[in-house]
Amino acid sequence: MLAVILKDLRYYANSRRYRRIQFIVLCTLAFILFVATFEFYAHRRTVGTIDVGKQTYILFVIALFVFQFLVPRYAVEALYMERGYLKADGQNGAILALAPLANWEILMGKLIAVVFWTTWGILLTAPLLTLSSYIGGLALSQWARCGVVLLMSCIFFALVGIAVALWTSPTRAKGISYGIVLLMTFSPLIPSSLFEGIPVLAAVSPLCALWSILEADPTNLWVWNIGLFCGLSVLIFPVLVKWLHF
Repeated sequence: MLAVILKDLRYYANSRRYRRIQFIVLCTLAFILFVATFEFYAHRRTVGTIDVGKQTYILFVIALFVFQFLVPRYAVEALYMERGYLKADGQNGAILALAPLANWEILMGKLIAVVFWTTWGILLTAPLLTLSSYIGGLALSQWARCGVVLLMSCIFFALVGIAVALWTSPTRAKGISYGIVLLMTFSPLIPSSLFEGIPVLAAVSPLCALWSILEADPTNLWVWNIGLFCGLSVLIFPVLVKWLHF
């Protein structure tokens, strides 16, 4: 399993395309942070009291989550990497099939590599958080809760990407997995009697869970979201192990 993880991470680190994506994400996040800081300061001068640090980092956390939409793409390509789709190391699927590795080890290796690469991209934004010493920001407990929600959404989105990729072509897999992720994220935001009658159903959306943390919502949607994604991940993983093939 460690060999699968290291092989995938080596490919990500040596791939100019993946490094370019990560660089663009970091530059975009830095741009959003500094522009939001200046805009909220300007807004405070005209409107009055406003917590610049809190508003800036709320926007920053939401931007971090939006870039989680790249995870299904990484997951689909991680699976098709072994079929020569990315021209990474040739068609390694046959080698993996002959290797003394169980399906669950291969799948776990792929999943860990995708999650690690995505998490590493998030950790690279840590220097941007030093601005909070000047403008204020979120409490440490809020950052910790947001981090757990982002991690669980990353794991679940990766499993969704792999699941769809097992049954269809890479191009269609990316489109379908994006559709599933977007539906889960934004469906609670659409006016509906179902979500209005049972507010806890909004926990299906990581965005709603993050918002409940940032606004200190007493409904604790983030707890329900983490529990839901943990449960779904545990249920999905054995099915993917059974159907994994190259």
